[in-house]
Amino acid sequence: MLMFKKVIVLAIFGLAIAGCGMEQKESETPVSRGGNVLTVQQKHLAGVETGAIEFKLVSSTVSCTGEIEVPPQGMASVTAPLGGYIVQTRMVPGAQVRKGAVLATLSNPEYIVLQQRYLETAGELTFAEQDYRRQKMLHEQDANAVKKFQESESSFKVLKARLAGLREQLKMIGVDMNRLEAGNIQSTIQLRSPITGFITEVNHHPGQFVEPSEVIFELVDMRDLHVHLNVFEQDISTVRKGQAIRFRPSGGGEYAYQGSVSLVSPKKNLDEKTFDVHGHIESEDNQLKPGMFVEAEILISDDSVYALPEKALVYNRNKPLVLIEEGGQYIEQSVETGAKMDGWVEIVNHHELQQKKIVTQGATRLFTAMRK
Repeated sequence: MLMFKKVIVLAIFGLAIAGCGMEQKESETPVSRGGNVLTVQQKHLAGVETGAIEFKLVSSTVSCTGEIEVPPQGMASVTAPLGGYIVQTRMVPGAQVRKGAVLATLSNPEYIVLQQRYLETAGELTFAEQDYRRQKMLHEQDANAVKKFQESESSFKVLKARLAGLREQLKMIGVDMNRLEAGNIQSTIQLRSPITGFITEVNHHPGQFVEPSEVIFELVDMRDLHVHLNVFEQDISTVRKGQAIRFRPSGGGEYAYQGSVSLVSPKKNLDEKTFDVHGHIESEDNQLKPGMFVEAEILISDDSVYALPEKALVYNRNKPLVLIEEGGQYIEQSVETGAKMDGWVEIVNHHELQQKKIVTQGATRLFTAMRK
């Protein structure tokens, strides 16, 4: 019985929209000027709503594709400057680390030899400095030979330079210099993270010897992601630094990420006939990953214009129209459209629609019925 009632309602609604001869109350029937007339109930059933033309930010856009990337300063490779055996590491790909965090512990007999040499050189330098000061004082008093003073000066400077070189080597491989200068020689060193980020590769395991040239860990700083876009040469002249970018990962749904153009390359990619455009991503999001392909729009203007929702437009032979309500009657009005964005379309001849009640909901259904 319920289904039967729905069929009757739909049939009556269809006839009413098509301009059938259904009787209406005198108060609901305005003077006809060739348009269609709907009662309040019919408008409700059809979902017809009206509104006015609005002032909106509707920009012309450049469509392009690209991918999420990390700039060189956002990546790091970790090696062992002097080589060594990996004693311990708990790092796995995907692990998050902070700058300075211990990534692995290494051992090598050469670490001990270098530290021993440093302490011995430090002791020799102390004696050489004392001898140099003594010879200098005697030289100033003309109480010794010039050659002896020069020899003591040379020995002091050589040992001082050697100690400085050993210090830098030990600091480079990760030796704790405060502990060493307190007399504590360390048999192991610790490799630390140079950046805050995520481990992307772990290339070695405990017990393995690594050479200085081998990369043990690779890291990426996800906070420094940017979008790398490929813009065709016919569009590149309109792209400028600072313009807004909106992009979505391919297959990533309707949510659009925001960004801005930070760099426009002056060099063309000859194979693809495109130019590289790099964009800063305004918000951090754990869903974005390096290598993701994206579809993007670059907003090449930031002017507000008069616009209507795209669903307010209907088309007759590919020409855009809107439906205007005047006293309950609906008439067609040709429009000239411009830029489109976010479901809104610029109306160039907006002066013809000022103060008009324009159908913004149900326009397609109403137009179809009017054409029957």
